[in-house]
Amino acid sequence: MAKDEGTKHCNDLTNIGINRISSLPDDIKAHILSFLSTKKAVQTCILSKRWHDAWAYFPVLKVSQYEFRDEDQTQCRDKFIRFVNGAWKNRKTSHLDIFECYCSGADRIGHFVEWLGHVAALMPRVIVLDVNITKHLDLSQSVFSSAYLENLKLRFNALGTIIKPESINLPSLKILELVYIDLNDDLAQKLFRGCPALESLVLRWCDLGMSDITSDVLKTLNIDHCWLTRKLHISCPRLVSLSIRTVDINTDFSLKNMTSLANADIMLHNYYYDRSILRSLSNATSVKLRGCRHSMKQLEKDIPNCKTFHNLKILEIGKWDMTSNFDLIACFLKNSPYLQNLYLQLGVISLSLCPQKQIHDVDQGQPRQEAQRVLSKLEYVELVKINGGNKVNSNKLVKLLRRHIKNIGHILIL
Repeated sequence: MAKDEGTKHCNDLTNIGINRISSLPDDIKAHILSFLSTKKAVQTCILSKRWHDAWAYFPVLKVSQYEFRDEDQTQCRDKFIRFVNGAWKNRKTSHLDIFECYCSGADRIGHFVEWLGHVAALMPRVIVLDVNITKHLDLSQSVFSSAYLENLKLRFNALGTIIKPESINLPSLKILELVYIDLNDDLAQKLFRGCPALESLVLRWCDLGMSDITSDVLKTLNIDHCWLTRKLHISCPRLVSLSIRTVDINTDFSLKNMTSLANADIMLHNYYYDRSILRSLSNATSVKLRGCRHSMKQLEKDIPNCKTFHNLKILEIGKWDMTSNFDLIACFLKNSPYLQNLYLQLGVISLSLCPQKQIHDVDQGQPRQEAQRVLSKLEYVELVKINGGNKVNSNKLVKLLRRHIKNIGHILIL
């Protein structure tokens, strides 16, 4: 086609005025809107007549105060409140599938509670609340009584936020995330009794005053930067993934009935915990253990009761001086016949700070009598990665590893 003819063809198409965006099928429009906040979805009304009120029929409300940035915080909150009230007023459908709200301002808590009442009445499948509020919050009881709610995330920014539902009846709830919540025994018991289908539980920056997490259906448990005010017993026979990272050095917890556990990531701050951890990890395929010297020495006391880790493929241990305290690693190497990858994170305690006799023993290949009792070696490990130590410590650790592993595919020292 000649250049002039091509230009004429393009001009003809322009003159025709094809409105491709208006001809999009409804399912494609819904897919596009699903990526947008409600504020941005409302703005699509300028695209064409077919898009004029498309957002109003979409069963999703995602509202965020942070989209109304203004130098005057009061005006910002007022604009946000007016927008949310207008969105409720102009919706064309009684169906609501997803509700997400991100806002701040304790002085506007009445509006927030009112919106929750509207939301709960429509029984959505997903509720996400990320709110900066005061410590005590009277959430609508209907939020905790829904036959259709599957995903509930309550994220507050006040440490120890208190919620006191009279009862909990969420038979379809599968995912629960709580942030900055004061979780005592009473609330915990209501949660586990009222959420019989709960599969994933995330507790982040919470005050955990409860004594038990017991469930026959829970598959994922993440305890992240929480405070444990009493000993916590965890018993979940169907748990597949476990992550525990607390901020309290006096953390005390026990693990029981972990027969399905495949992935474990545990941070040990001190030595105040039950000697049940190694036994509970016996079926895992991936294990990550981190802690100080004292916590690891406590963990070593469980070595005589250690079972064989038949499924263990990936092991990560740190952060302490393993060159002078190798028993825990030796235990894993002895009892993990199918181990493939070993990641070791050296801690801040250098070899130069250890007693001179202990350094001499390490140089002679006899740290704490560990090397004298090596009766069998692991056949092969594909990758060993050592990170965080100086060259001298890393080389000493490699020597210790070779006493327990016949062949190492690759050694990476960072």
